[in-house]
Amino acid sequence: MAFPVPSHLPRPQDVTSKILSTMDEATTKSLTASLAKSWLEELDATILHTKERIHDRIHADLPEFERQLQTSIAVQTRLRTLTSEVDSLNHALSDPESGLVPSLVKTLTAHSALAQITTNARIKHEALSHLSRCRKEFLALEGLVQNGDLPEAVDTCLCMEQLLKDAPVALAQSNVLLDLKRRFNATKARTEEQLSDSYLRCVSVTSHGLTVAPSVQVRQTERTLNLPRILSALSSTSLDNHLNALRRDITIHYIETLLTQSMSVVQDEFRLTCFPSPPNDEVIGLRIENLSRTLQFLSAHLFAHLPAPQHSSFPRSLCKPVISSVLNNLLIPNLPSSFNRLPSFLELMKDAVGFEETCIIGLLGNDRTDKPIKTWANGIGGHYERQRRMHLLETTRSMIIELDTFSDTFLVEVEVVQPTLESAVQGPIAEDAEVDDDGWGFKEESSPGKEVEDSWGFDDEVNADTDTKVDDDGWGFDDAAEALPDPDPVANGHEEPEVEEDAWGLDDDAKQPAEDETLWDDDPWGEGVSTHTEAPPHPSAVSIKSPPKIATRLEKLANKGKKDLNGNSPLMATPVSPNLSSSSPAISSNSPVVGFKPHSSPSQPSVGKLVEKRPPKLSVPTPSKENYVVSTRMKGILAVVRETLHEAEEFVDSRILPATSESNSVPGSSLFQTSASILDLYRALYPVAFSGLLQSLEGPMRFSNNCLYLSAEIEVLAKELRGLGVEIVKQRLDECSRALKLSSDSWYGDAIEKQRQVVDTILSDGTRGLPSTGDQDRYDECENAMNRVLQEIRRVSQKWKGILTKSKYYTALGSVTDAALSRVLQDVLELGDIPELESHRLSELCRILLALEGLYVEDPEQPSFVVAYVPSWLKFSYLSELLEASLADITYLFEEGALVDFEVEELTRLVRALFADTSLRTNTINKIMNGHPIPT
Repeated sequence: MAFPVPSHLPRPQDVTSKILSTMDEATTKSLTASLAKSWLEELDATILHTKERIHDRIHADLPEFERQLQTSIAVQTRLRTLTSEVDSLNHALSDPESGLVPSLVKTLTAHSALAQITTNARIKHEALSHLSRCRKEFLALEGLVQNGDLPEAVDTCLCMEQLLKDAPVALAQSNVLLDLKRRFNATKARTEEQLSDSYLRCVSVTSHGLTVAPSVQVRQTERTLNLPRILSALSSTSLDNHLNALRRDITIHYIETLLTQSMSVVQDEFRLTCFPSPPNDEVIGLRIENLSRTLQFLSAHLFAHLPAPQHSSFPRSLCKPVISSVLNNLLIPNLPSSFNRLPSFLELMKDAVGFEETCIIGLLGNDRTDKPIKTWANGIGGHYERQRRMHLLETTRSMIIELDTFSDTFLVEVEVVQPTLESAVQGPIAEDAEVDDDGWGFKEESSPGKEVEDSWGFDDEVNADTDTKVDDDGWGFDDAAEALPDPDPVANGHEEPEVEEDAWGLDDDAKQPAEDETLWDDDPWGEGVSTHTEAPPHPSAVSIKSPPKIATRLEKLANKGKKDLNGNSPLMATPVSPNLSSSSPAISSNSPVVGFKPHSSPSQPSVGKLVEKRPPKLSVPTPSKENYVVSTRMKGILAVVRETLHEAEEFVDSRILPATSESNSVPGSSLFQTSASILDLYRALYPVAFSGLLQSLEGPMRFSNNCLYLSAEIEVLAKELRGLGVEIVKQRLDECSRALKLSSDSWYGDAIEKQRQVVDTILSDGTRGLPSTGDQDRYDECENAMNRVLQEIRRVSQKWKGILTKSKYYTALGSVTDAALSRVLQDVLELGDIPELESHRLSELCRILLALEGLYVEDPEQPSFVVAYVPSWLKFSYLSELLEASLADITYLFEEGALVDFEVEELTRLVRALFADTSLRTNTINKIMNGHPIPT
């Protein structure tokens, strides 16, 4: 195929292209006779021009043209001659009368017909001869079957099968051969059926008897066949099927039944009979003896007659079922769950080991190096301990998951480690003859002219013990001293003091709930009046030579700002007492209780009154014991642990197990470890099984108490262990004790943190940072959030009060209270601008939470100890006062060291937010920025 010329390449112009293009461009209007004539003339001229070019081309090389012309003529002549010769040859080959090919075809056809006749005759002869032999063998087979000669019939069947297999191809699909095959298959099936029937009549296995007859008579004949000939005559497939069924029946009716039920075995000449026996008088060792007699009977009457391939393979196939049944149906189920039944089981185990040697290896032919029963027996100590371990853990699990309603409990009494208070602490105290309101909101009858000595109301005595010291410089006024460590649970003996009227301006709304708090339980920890010990006050005190000046002029300047500084500023109207002590305690959340007793007078509060909020002395109760609630099921768990340890010691001391080289574990080690596993099981399972209860308020605290009780008891139990090889157990129990203690602390801490998050969320969502409280709607929302927090903390107090020890209860409640106060402190101190109305309302909101002080009062005759458990209480109390104080008040309080709870930056932000930008505010801020005054 020629290569196509690309369309973009130039092409030579045809002589007719120009004319045809012109003709194509003509239309019916432009076509005229003259135009057509011009086209004809142009065509004639073109034709003439073409002829002239051809003529010129021929004459340009005339000799070459002549040569090519002659060559063409010669080629045509030779072609005609060749065609004539080919036609003649074709006639000679293909002529029907005389042609070579037709004659050859006729001859070959005749030869093929003769060869086919010869082949047909030969095949027919072979088929008839083969059919004759098959008929002869089949007739002989029928005769043997009819006479009952089944073994000989089996041999004839083999010959007949070979004849049918070797049948000529011509007979393969013939009707006669197919009919012969059907008759042969029927006869063969009859032979196998009679053999199987004879076998089943010889070997019979039922649930009540095992029969192995030596011979049997063939049905409908007089021929008798013995068992060996029957077994050898059966086909391999049929024999395998019978032996598989026999193995199944022996396993079900004898190997498993004899080892799981109480049976008696009676042996006749060819029959073994089994019948149930009374289970009450059974000797369990007879089960192995019965199985041994059964295997010996089978070995003597059946195994010896099996043909060569199955003679050894079939008995060996029974080894695995026998071994498995001995272990799973006899030894493991009868593994004792108590120590006193172990000796009788060891006798049974010895019988099982002997049975393995004599029957499984001797009779059944198992490998001598493979002794699973003996291997299992060598580890009997571990098996017993694991069995006992499973039983104990299952008992414990059932005990743990039993429904817990929090009603079945008991009280646990614990000794209290009492801290020692070596010195009393005193704070800066200012006195004023005219006071109207106590900063803490407690009113007491006092004469107007009488100076207040201790507006905090702390007793003149300090309760202390001999173990712990209190930091003398908790407020930063004295040198650093040793801090109090976290003591063990300490019981508080204080009760809520009587309050005449609402001290925070909330009237009965705040008073009544505080009174209700003491009505939950008069004595939830079961204690009476606490005993107090007295400690002498700290001898040193800081004296102020002259009373502070009253900032009346600065107060007038501040009145020009955005906030009215109140012309009747609560400054001292009388000189201040020159003797002021300046030290205060640093109390941790677990510190001993700090008590204070409020005083009040009908006059307006003064700056000196605010300074008096520093507690001069500490009153510390010294209870010797505390109680907490524990679930009764803990006694059950401890009883199981003690029983396990006692059994392990008894197991080790008995030395009842034989020493074996295969066992590497120390006897009793698993039982010893089970005691720790019981505790781990409780610690892991209870939170999962009672996840719903642990979402309640009291659930985590009860679980914490349970873990704490178990931890203490296990620690004592570990110390009481004596003997060889108990060091690992003691270490493990110590680990469990520490883990339980850690779980107790974790659940206790998590429960506290959860409630801290609850109150923080309520305040965050309800107050939204306390902005715009001047708006009544926003104020109502904030007030509602504060009241919700108040009720939530009271609800927490109700749930936890009767569960925890006093010290842990007040520590937990104090942490939740501190979370609420800290959130309010943070929100207020972050406000950038606090107008006068908002400052009053913020102060009112703060006073709502001050009603929580009633939760920290137990004895109406004793002061509150809220400061001991709520770190931010003093700071929060000062904040509610600072929101309504003047710049002069704030300056005085700062100079007296009463605001040490606040950071300098916090006070600066608060002053900027409360007061307008004046020179007085600037001076106050500069004074604050210089830092808190250093006590002298």
